[in-house]
Amino acid sequence: MRGLAAAKLGVPGGHLAYETAGHGPPVLFIHSVIADRRMWDREFAALAADRQVVRFDLRGFGGSTPASAPFSYVRDIEALVSHLRLERPCLVGSSMGGAMAIDYALANPEGVSGLLLAAPGLSGGFDPPFEPKELAAFESDEKKSTEIAQAWSKGEASRAFELLRDLWCPALKGPSLELFRTMVEENATEVFDSRSQGQAERAPKAAARLGTIRVPTTVLIGDRDNPASAVFARRIARAIPGARLVAVPEADHLINLSRPDAFDAELRSALRASSSERP
Repeated sequence: MRGLAAAKLGVPGGHLAYETAGHGPPVLFIHSVIADRRMWDREFAALAADRQVVRFDLRGFGGSTPASAPFSYVRDIEALVSHLRLERPCLVGSSMGGAMAIDYALANPEGVSGLLLAAPGLSGGFDPPFEPKELAAFESDEKKSTEIAQAWSKGEASRAFELLRDLWCPALKGPSLELFRTMVEENATEVFDSRSQGQAERAPKAAARLGTIRVPTTVLIGDRDNPASAVFARRIARAIPGARLVAVPEADHLINLSRPDAFDAELRSALRASSSERP
């Protein structure tokens, strides 16, 4: 990833690129699989004044090496938390980064102080029955995702990007749109081919265990996101005891980039709640 230095943590088969700054209660950011750690540029700089902030690239993204053998996202996060000696970090995850945050919290129930989940996915998804509106959202998502994959397989990179943007990030503009474009272009093999994600060990299904999460949790969803995301966000928020579901107007899938003001307000609220849970 050009122009952005990072430390490296050795993991089986390669290394993770990460950055840390500041001192205080730790916050760990996990990026979406249509981005890289740069999606957290603003938050990383802003929070370092009074917290320890950590961000990293998932396998194959940014400065991290692609997977060369089966691996676990949760074990990667555990390795980073252990290496940096983070004590009960608050996890902030976007999209599949949110799914990874949930998986980590389920595997380490005493190891987190709070969760902020922005348009989160969920390992294993949800089981039927689904309401008609939910089924329609899933069918639309599948159709549009297939169109993206077909454009990419035909070598139509520009069209694949525009279809991807239309599905996930129609609200981005200006510098945020250019950052998104750069991240997709520089991580295209991971974004479109799921090169490393295909090597990831399948995490246990999370749906039936969401009720065991006992830390302050906020779930965000944008009203301009892929409608399938709203299905996941609502169901996740209903299943986690005490979770707050916040609808963010004019936000798409990358909520912190499309509505930074609203995201920052919810981030500050989530961090205050997580601090109250610390011993």
